[in-house]
Amino acid sequence: MKILIVDDEPLILKGLVKIVEEVAPVGSDICSAINAPEALETMKRFMPDVTITDIHMPEKNGFELIQEARLEGLCDRFIILTGYDEFDYVRQALRSGVVDYLLKPLDKKEIASLLSRVKEELPAASDSDYSRHAERILAYLQMNYMNDLSLDHLADRMSLHPNYISSLFKKETGDTLVNYLNALRIREAQKLLKTQPHSTVCAISRQVGFDTKHYFAKVFKKYTGTTPGTYRENQEEIERHESPSS
Repeated sequence: MKILIVDDEPLILKGLVKIVEEVAPVGSDICSAINAPEALETMKRFMPDVTITDIHMPEKNGFELIQEARLEGLCDRFIILTGYDEFDYVRQALRSGVVDYLLKPLDKKEIASLLSRVKEELPAASDSDYSRHAERILAYLQMNYMNDLSLDHLADRMSLHPNYISSLFKKETGDTLVNYLNALRIREAQKLLKTQPHSTVCAISRQVGFDTKHYFAKVFKKYTGTTPGTYRENQEEIERHESPSS
């Protein structure tokens, strides 16, 4: 089980990590972050099964972290930590759909019991299950990359839990769904820029699933280091040099 711990106070964070390391299920992988932005970046590579987060943090609080992480399909299970024993926070935590709500200082038995419960809820898929599901999902993406796809859409289409798909993606591809899908779309766009010289960049961006030419150009440059227009010009130049002289 992969556990992410988030708290903006370094000493408290160090103490939380130590406690969780002592009581987490055997074989657990534990990571930490000092604030919400760092937590979101960590989630993209770590893909935690559960995130234990403080509520009161600068820039983004714990509830904002939960909302953004779920929106991006980075984590679906959360345990809220706070030093304030107030019903309003409990109520907001429950509305956020968290696994549970714990007060500082942590009770070792309580967190141990809670993490064991989370572990039991995680799908215990065999390697063959993973491979089978991965093949279905990757085939579906290959056929439908040009459509508006999301983690929830895939989960509904495949009858799988969103968090399971996130974990599967990380295991099988080493990447998040969003990054994998963008990379796939850009590869297809590169093919079209070479094979459809008369199609506009805007038309090609729509063909591969991007809503706007601006966003397409931004993502294209991120993955290729150049703009779609420059890429096409470079390909045309290469072809001219490779063509036999008449």
